[in-house]
Amino acid sequence: MNNLTIVIRKDLKMGLFGKKKKEEEERKKQLEQAQKEAEEAKKALEAKLAQEAKEKQLKAEAEKKAKELEEQKKKEKAQEELAEARRKAIEERRAKLESEKKAAIIATHVVKEDETLSHIALKYYKHATPPYWQLLLEHNTELLQGNERNVRAGMELEIPELPEELKD
Repeated sequence: MNNLTIVIRKDLKMGLFGKKKKEEEERKKQLEQAQKEAEEAKKALEAKLAQEAKEKQLKAEAEKKAKELEEQKKKEKAQEELAEARRKAIEERRAKLESEKKAAIIATHVVKEDETLSHIALKYYKHATPPYWQLLLEHNTELLQGNERNVRAGMELEIPELPEELKD
Protein backbone atom coordinates (compact mmCIF):
# COMPACT_ATOMS: atom_id res chain seq x y z
CA MET A 1 0.00 0.00 0.00
CA ASN A 2 2.73 2.20 0.55
CA ASN A 3 3.68 2.00 -3.09
CA LEU A 4 0.15 2.64 -4.17
CA THR A 5 -0.13 5.72 -2.07
CA ILE A 6 3.00 7.11 -3.56
CA VAL A 7 1.75 6.50 -7.07
CA ILE A 8 -1.58 8.20 -6.34
CA ARG A 9 0.18 11.07 -4.76
CA LYS A 10 2.47 11.25 -7.74
CA ASP A 11 -0.61 11.28 -10.01
CA LEU A 12 -2.16 13.98 -7.88
CA LYS A 13 1.02 15.98 -8.06
CA MET A 14 1.24 15.41 -11.78
CA GLY A 15 -2.37 16.29 -12.12
CA LEU A 16 -1.80 19.50 -10.29
CA PHE A 17 1.13 20.43 -12.52
CA GLY A 18 -0.81 19.45 -15.61
CA LYS A 19 -3.69 21.58 -14.42
CA LYS A 20 -1.37 24.48 -13.73
CA LYS A 21 0.19 24.04 -17.14
CA LYS A 22 -3.24 24.08 -18.78
CA GLU A 23 -4.20 27.19 -16.85
CA GLU A 24 -0.92 28.79 -17.82
CA GLU A 25 -1.49 27.96 -21.51
CA GLU A 26 -5.01 29.30 -21.26
CA ARG A 27 -3.75 32.51 -19.68
CA LYS A 28 -1.17 32.81 -22.46
CA LYS A 29 -3.89 32.38 -25.07
CA GLN A 30 -6.05 34.98 -23.31
CA LEU A 31 -3.06 37.30 -23.05
CA GLU A 32 -2.26 36.83 -26.75
CA GLN A 33 -5.93 37.40 -27.60
CA ALA A 34 -5.99 40.53 -25.46
CA GLN A 35 -2.76 41.74 -27.10
CA LYS A 36 -4.24 41.13 -30.56
CA GLU A 37 -7.41 43.00 -29.61
CA ALA A 38 -5.35 45.84 -28.14
CA GLU A 39 -3.22 45.96 -31.30
CA GLU A 40 -6.36 46.03 -33.50
CA ALA A 41 -7.89 48.72 -31.30
CA LYS A 42 -4.65 50.70 -31.52
CA LYS A 43 -4.61 50.40 -35.32
CA ALA A 44 -8.28 51.40 -35.52
CA LEU A 45 -7.61 54.37 -33.26
CA GLU A 46 -4.57 55.40 -35.33
CA ALA A 47 -6.62 55.09 -38.51
CA LYS A 48 -9.41 57.17 -36.98
CA LEU A 49 -6.92 59.81 -35.80
CA ALA A 50 -5.27 59.87 -39.22
CA GLN A 51 -8.69 60.28 -40.88
CA GLU A 52 -9.61 63.09 -38.48
CA ALA A 53 -6.25 64.78 -39.12
CA LYS A 54 -6.79 64.48 -42.87
CA GLU A 55 -10.31 65.90 -42.57
CA LYS A 56 -9.00 68.72 -40.41
CA GLN A 57 -6.28 69.47 -42.96
CA LEU A 58 -8.79 69.42 -45.83
CA LYS A 59 -11.11 71.69 -43.88
CA ALA A 60 -8.23 74.10 -43.16
CA GLU A 61 -7.24 74.09 -46.84
CA ALA A 62 -10.83 74.71 -47.89
CA GLU A 63 -11.12 77.60 -45.42
CA LYS A 64 -7.82 79.03 -46.66
CA LYS A 65 -8.96 78.77 -50.27
CA ALA A 66 -12.30 80.38 -49.42
CA LYS A 67 -10.48 83.19 -47.65
CA GLU A 68 -8.18 83.68 -50.65
CA LEU A 69 -11.16 83.78 -53.00
CA GLU A 70 -12.88 86.30 -50.77
CA GLU A 71 -9.76 88.48 -50.69
CA GLN A 72 -9.43 88.18 -54.47
CA LYS A 73 -13.06 89.23 -54.89
CA LYS A 74 -12.47 92.20 -52.60
CA LYS A 75 -9.41 93.20 -54.63
CA GLU A 76 -11.34 92.86 -57.90
CA LYS A 77 -14.19 94.91 -56.48
CA ALA A 78 -11.75 97.59 -55.31
CA GLN A 79 -10.11 97.62 -58.74
CA GLU A 80 -13.49 97.93 -60.42
CA GLU A 81 -14.44 100.79 -58.10
CA LEU A 82 -11.11 102.47 -58.79
CA ALA A 83 -11.55 102.03 -62.54
CA GLU A 84 -15.08 103.44 -62.30
CA ALA A 85 -13.81 106.41 -60.28
CA ARG A 86 -11.12 107.00 -62.91
CA ARG A 87 -13.70 106.84 -65.71
CA LYS A 88 -15.88 109.35 -63.90
CA ALA A 89 -12.91 111.66 -63.28
CA ILE A 90 -11.92 111.48 -66.94
CA GLU A 91 -15.48 112.20 -68.05
CA GLU A 92 -15.68 115.13 -65.64
CA ARG A 93 -12.37 116.51 -66.94
CA ARG A 94 -13.53 116.13 -70.53
CA ALA A 95 -16.81 117.85 -69.77
CA LYS A 96 -14.98 120.63 -67.95
CA LEU A 97 -12.52 121.08 -70.82
CA GLU A 98 -15.36 121.06 -73.35
CA SER A 99 -17.27 123.68 -71.39
CA GLU A 100 -14.13 125.78 -70.95
CA LYS A 101 -13.36 125.45 -74.63
CA LYS A 102 -16.88 126.48 -75.59
CA ALA A 103 -16.94 129.28 -73.04
CA ALA A 104 -13.50 130.44 -74.11
CA ILE A 105 -14.58 131.13 -77.71
CA ILE A 106 -15.18 134.84 -78.12
CA ALA A 107 -16.13 134.76 -81.81
CA THR A 108 -16.11 132.81 -85.06
CA HIS A 109 -14.44 134.29 -88.10
CA VAL A 110 -14.95 133.45 -91.77
CA VAL A 111 -11.60 133.77 -93.54
CA LYS A 112 -11.54 136.21 -96.47
CA GLU A 113 -9.34 136.11 -99.58
CA ASP A 114 -5.61 136.78 -98.87
CA GLU A 115 -6.20 136.80 -95.10
CA THR A 116 -3.67 135.15 -92.74
CA LEU A 117 -3.74 134.17 -89.11
CA SER A 118 -1.70 137.30 -88.36
CA HIS A 119 -4.44 139.47 -89.89
CA ILE A 120 -7.10 137.69 -87.83
CA ALA A 121 -5.00 137.96 -84.62
CA LEU A 122 -4.53 141.70 -85.26
CA LYS A 123 -8.27 142.16 -85.75
CA TYR A 124 -9.35 140.37 -82.52
CA TYR A 125 -6.32 140.71 -80.21
CA LYS A 126 -4.74 143.96 -81.51
CA HIS A 127 -1.46 142.05 -81.96
CA ALA A 128 -0.12 140.14 -85.00
CA THR A 129 2.93 138.60 -83.33
CA PRO A 130 3.54 134.84 -83.23
CA PRO A 131 2.13 134.11 -79.75
CA TYR A 132 -1.24 135.51 -80.86
CA TRP A 133 -1.62 133.90 -84.28
CA GLN A 134 -0.18 130.63 -82.88
CA LEU A 135 -2.98 130.63 -80.32
CA LEU A 136 -5.44 130.69 -83.25
CA LEU A 137 -3.50 127.88 -84.95
CA GLU A 138 -3.48 125.70 -81.81
CA HIS A 139 -7.16 126.23 -81.16
CA ASN A 140 -8.13 125.43 -84.76
CA THR A 141 -5.46 122.75 -85.31
CA GLU A 142 -7.91 120.11 -86.60
CA LEU A 143 -9.33 122.42 -89.21
CA LEU A 144 -5.93 123.79 -90.25
CA GLN A 145 -4.19 120.41 -89.95
CA GLY A 146 -1.53 121.98 -87.71
CA ASN A 147 -0.15 124.33 -90.39
CA GLU A 148 -0.77 128.09 -90.76
CA ARG A 149 -0.38 127.78 -94.54
CA ASN A 150 -3.62 125.82 -94.74
CA VAL A 151 -5.74 128.93 -94.13
CA ARG A 152 -8.21 129.18 -97.03
CA ALA A 153 -10.93 131.68 -97.86
CA GLY A 154 -14.33 130.61 -96.57
CA MET A 155 -12.98 128.64 -93.58
CA GLU A 156 -14.77 129.30 -90.32
CA LEU A 157 -12.28 129.66 -87.46
CA GLU A 158 -13.05 129.83 -83.75
CA ILE A 159 -11.45 132.77 -81.95
CA PRO A 160 -10.54 131.73 -78.39
CA GLU A 161 -10.29 134.07 -75.45
CA LEU A 162 -6.75 135.23 -74.69
CA PRO A 163 -5.00 133.41 -71.86
CA GLU A 164 -3.87 135.55 -68.91
CA GLU A 165 -0.20 135.59 -69.95
CA LEU A 166 -1.06 137.23 -73.32
CA LYS A 167 -3.47 139.84 -71.99
CA ASP A 168 -2.13 143.43 -71.77
